[in-house]
Amino acid sequence: MPPRPPIIDGLIIGGGPAGLAACLAFARTRSTAMVFDSSSYRNEGITHMHTVPSRDHMDPYEFRSIARQQVESRYPTVWFEKATITQAAKKLIGQDKYDGFEVTDDKGNTYQRKKLILATGSRDVFPDILGFAENWPQHIYQCLVCDGFEQQGTPIGVLDCSPMTGHFVNMALNFDKRVTVLTNGVIPDKPEVQQQMRITEAWGAKVDTRKIKRLVNNGPTHNEGVTVQFEEGESMTLGFITTKPPTVNRSQDLIDQLGVECVDATIGGHIKTVNPMFNSTSVRGVFAGGDTMVAMKQVTIAMAEGLKAAAGAGFELAKEKEAATLKALEEAK
Repeated sequence: MPPRPPIIDGLIIGGGPAGLAACLAFARTRSTAMVFDSSSYRNEGITHMHTVPSRDHMDPYEFRSIARQQVESRYPTVWFEKATITQAAKKLIGQDKYDGFEVTDDKGNTYQRKKLILATGSRDVFPDILGFAENWPQHIYQCLVCDGFEQQGTPIGVLDCSPMTGHFVNMALNFDKRVTVLTNGVIPDKPEVQQQMRITEAWGAKVDTRKIKRLVNNGPTHNEGVTVQFEEGESMTLGFITTKPPTVNRSQDLIDQLGVECVDATIGGHIKTVNPMFNSTSVRGVFAGGDTMVAMKQVTIAMAEGLKAAAGAGFELAKEKEAATLKALEEAK
C-alpha cells in the first residue's frame, strides 16, 4: 500500500455500516480517505443483525470485519485507524490554505483533511430501572423487526406509555398473543395515550401500570426470559421486553465543536442535513451518514446514508477543483 499523503481528501469518523459504505465509495473513485474506528458500537452485545439483504442473521462483528477486509485487500487509497477523535475544527490547511479540517485523536495525533464525514452513530439512553442494562440486549430489544422473530413463542412486555404504544403492541402480537403493556408507574392521562391503551386492550393485550422495581435476567435465552419485579404485587416473567429508549448522538462533542446544526431534541436531536441528496450539513465540508443523522436507525439505511455522504463530499471536491481550474485559466490570460 502506498504511503499516506499528508493531506487526504476525506476523514470518516466511525467504522460502522455508514462509515464502511462511505469509505468504499472513496476507494472506488481512487480518492483518499481515512477511517477512524473507536470500536464502540450501538449494537454492542448483539450476536445477529437482521433486515440486511444477503447478510440476514449475521454477526455484526463478522460483517464489519469482512467489509473492512474487502476494502483493505483491494483498494490502496483508504486507511483505517483504531482511535477516537476527540477534537475537530475548521482550519486552513496545506500550502494553498485549503478550507479544510484538523482533528485530534485520543493519542494526541493530529490529522488534516479536506472533507469530514460524521458517521459516529448514536447511543441509547436507558431508563432508570434497576437491572435494565444487565438485560440489554439479551432480553430487551428496541426493534421487533430486528429481533422479534427469534424470540417468538414467549410472553412479551411492551415498556411504553405513549401515542406509539398501539404500534408496538400490534407488532408484538405477531410473535405471541400474550402481550402486556408496562407503563412503569405512569398512569395514562393524555387522551391520545388513553386511546392507545383502549385499543391495545381491545386487541387482547394487558396493561400493567405498576412501578417496576427491578428486572432480573433468568438465563441466556427467551425461554428463561426476564422477571419483572414491581414495587407492589406479584412479579411477572416474560420471554423478552421491547422498548424504544431515546437516543443521543454518540459524538455530540465533535458536533458541537464544529458548530453543526441538529434537529430539535423532541424529534430526535440528530444532525440536520441541508441537502438530503448529498447529506451535507450546516457547516460546509462536513457531511453526515448513518444513525447520527436519521430518525430511523437501521443497518441498511445507515449504509445508504453513508454512501450519500461520500458522494456529497466527492461532488464538492470536484466542484472546487473546477473552480480552481477556471480561476487559474482566467489568471493566465
